[in-house]
Amino acid sequence: MEKNFILNRRTVLGGAAALGAVGVLAACGSSKDSKASTQGATAGTDAKELYDMAEAAVSDLKQGGTLRLSVTSLGPDFNLLGTGGTSYTQAALSPVYYNGIWQADPKGKRTLASEFAKSFDVTQENGVPVVSIELNPQAKFNDGTPIDYKALQATWNILKSTDGDYKIETSGIYGSVASVERDGDDFKVKVTFAEAYYPVNVLFAEILHPALLDKELFNNGFVDNPHPEYAAGPFTIAEGGWNSSEKTLTLTRNEKWWGQKPVLERIVFRQMDSAAERAAFKNDEIDVAPATAAASYKELKEVSNTEMRRGVRLFSGGMIMNPARMKDVALRRAVMAGLNREAISKVRFQGLDYEEKQPGSMIHMPFSEYYQDVYPTPNNDASAASKILEEAGYTKKGDFYEKDGQQATFKYSVFGEDPTSKAVAQTVVQQLKAAGINVELDARAASEFGKAMQAKDYDATASGYGLTDPDATQATQQFYEREKPEDAGTDEIDKLVEKMKLISDDKARNQACNEIEKKHMAEVAVLVPLFNGPEYKFVKKGLRNYGVSLYQGTGIPWEKVGWAE
Repeated sequence: MEKNFILNRRTVLGGAAALGAVGVLAACGSSKDSKASTQGATAGTDAKELYDMAEAAVSDLKQGGTLRLSVTSLGPDFNLLGTGGTSYTQAALSPVYYNGIWQADPKGKRTLASEFAKSFDVTQENGVPVVSIELNPQAKFNDGTPIDYKALQATWNILKSTDGDYKIETSGIYGSVASVERDGDDFKVKVTFAEAYYPVNVLFAEILHPALLDKELFNNGFVDNPHPEYAAGPFTIAEGGWNSSEKTLTLTRNEKWWGQKPVLERIVFRQMDSAAERAAFKNDEIDVAPATAAASYKELKEVSNTEMRRGVRLFSGGMIMNPARMKDVALRRAVMAGLNREAISKVRFQGLDYEEKQPGSMIHMPFSEYYQDVYPTPNNDASAASKILEEAGYTKKGDFYEKDGQQATFKYSVFGEDPTSKAVAQTVVQQLKAAGINVELDARAASEFGKAMQAKDYDATASGYGLTDPDATQATQQFYEREKPEDAGTDEIDKLVEKMKLISDDKARNQACNEIEKKHMAEVAVLVPLFNGPEYKFVKKGLRNYGVSLYQGTGIPWEKVGWAE
């Protein structure tokens, strides 16, 4: 996902963003041939149709200039590896926080980031991996602290357990590491595993500043404070660059960056909802806007001096049910059975020359070689949902089912004013009413999304995850293994996840991921895949090395982004 900052946590999208970027008419112009298919990408889709960055040599770009971008929400928590971080804030900080030893290309291939590491060698001892890392002595955090073995030790100690004092989303690979040690000098590190974990090339995709060992700082110290001194990258936050009242974040060139000098002088992020975003693009206040529906396409295509980028959106979208609120698994299973996903898809893509087969996975994209449709009820209808409820002891009283005096009901939160989001929500309400489930709409501002997700202040919502890797190992662990008592799951699934991480063969391991997902969807029912969709962005003419970046995600090479001469 990131160049030099590939997050080891799921990135969550919601509200208008979860339903946004759904496609536009294939006949409109872009930097690609306009004969692109209007079908969703599947196995065998030409790689050239998956992403569009309008790549150009840096020598062909003019030095300096400003790029003005928007995000749905900024902050308030700027700790990207804490439970309060969201992909929106991550997007705004991605030019600042490069600190990690891996970089990814749009197809997901990972290579060492030379700015941070010289070598990464894996051997086997007693059946478990042992990794030798040589770091780049030039690498320093912005406050001058070297990125050495102490930084790697700090990263491991902070991220190794969700049961610890640090509020993290998942431990990922770090829970399998036994030790991180100095190996000859401060920039040579030996990592010994307690148990096997594959793939290994996600280790230290992020490196945390040793100061973050302070639990209070890690858990609470990033609220309304991005702390650029703990970062390392081509950009940093300008003096006074975070304006919490106006929700703007201004970045400037980082003179302490030892890597390639960035082309742009400044990048400015502004928080705004989709309607404000379109207005700002038309008024030349921002340089990029996504086409989120037929109406927004028609509106944006009329803006002069624009270009369009198109590709695949790495998004597992649909519904997320909160098991802490929706505690009855029978109700959650009935929701999955009662949703007519094809009808929802038609509402979402209404008015667009685009269609896709409903995805059956949250961990693999349909064009992935490892993809498998594991949705538990392929022929969804109200009768299937009613049967699940009745078998669980519910009886129909009036329009809705009840059990032990409690109605089969939940609130469905919609963030923002996007009309497509609202139309999908109304469709969900109608479909589940036919199944005897009472769904109440809960409308909130788009800016409330991050806070609501952090506090788990929702029953269910239209949302999803940005997939960061074609390998599903980490996504499977993060989605389906119980790392916290409040997580939904089973002991059997937890054991399957632990066994899956020990499989060294990529294909076999990803097939095991599919079986885990299949079992979790059928028995636990929390994540409901509904759609993926393409990604389209309108950009001001001349913007280069920026667009739809597939597995690079927000981690595009920011130092190369700029304006053509």
